[in-house]
Amino acid sequence: MPIGFDAVTADPLLQRGQMPNKRLDSLPLREKLKDLEKLTRELIDHLGRGFIPKSQNLKRLARKANHPDQRDLVSDIAIRDAVDSTLKSDAYTRELCQKIRDYLRSIQSDVEGMFSK
Repeated sequence: MPIGFDAVTADPLLQRGQMPNKRLDSLPLREKLKDLEKLTRELIDHLGRGFIPKSQNLKRLARKANHPDQRDLVSDIAIRDAVDSTLKSDAYTRELCQKIRDYLRSIQSDVEGMFSK
């Protein structure tokens, strides 16, 4: 995940200029499944290359700050920046998870509609 990553401009679903929820209703099931697969891959990639490393970095810095011999090596600004970065990454993770939930609900509704007819 590049530094300064903008979730809205990088999201292929939002780049098309349409809101995802409105768009979901009009998509065929096949498209929903393709988009869900893309979102899932994006989440996996984000967790592996974004959220988890940022969380580990924050944990490492916090441990250093709590160790008496290394306390002076870690600045408050470094901790603040690591917390900010982790929180932004968490917000993006939650946004992706919500999109995935929306797709799953829509797919479930489509499948239930197929079998209830």
